[in-house]
Amino acid sequence: MKPGKNLWLVSLFAILVAIGLVAATVLISQTQPSVPLAGTMVSNCPGTFATPPNVTLGSTGQVTFSCNANTPTASPAFATGGPVVVTATVSNLVAPYNATGLFIYTSNGAVNTGNCGSRTGALRVNNGVPGTVPQGVWNYCAKYEAVGLTGLQPFTVTWNL
Repeated sequence: MKPGKNLWLVSLFAILVAIGLVAATVLISQTQPSVPLAGTMVSNCPGTFATPPNVTLGSTGQVTFSCNANTPTASPAFATGGPVVVTATVSNLVAPYNATGLFIYTSNGAVNTGNCGSRTGALRVNNGVPGTVPQGVWNYCAKYEAVGLTGLQPFTVTWNL
């Protein structure tokens, strides 16, 4: 065979193989939908109210924060619509608050008074540490120790994905 004839046959073969590969790889095309987050988190009020509304000088105890100081079990601070992984940023949680004593708990649970960590669904809020909050309605509970003349100062919890 002549060298030019072989080149023509090799070129034709390469073109046929390329067309075959393209045709074989584009048999179907499917677009998959976006998938939303399973959990949501919604604030029920811009700021919370304390229960009890005041504390005694030198006292130690727990305080609940909800959307209504008179009915904290019926007025949760926030709600989650499914499990959501979030990170809390806690600002200005200073003495007499106990820095490791901030919790969230199920606002309408069976145990919703007393020790913060013993309330229904209680989860410790760890500053800067991601955690999963299950579906539900939630209030805050903070421990405090030896209240001074200024009482309990305001603090902020910001939740981020």
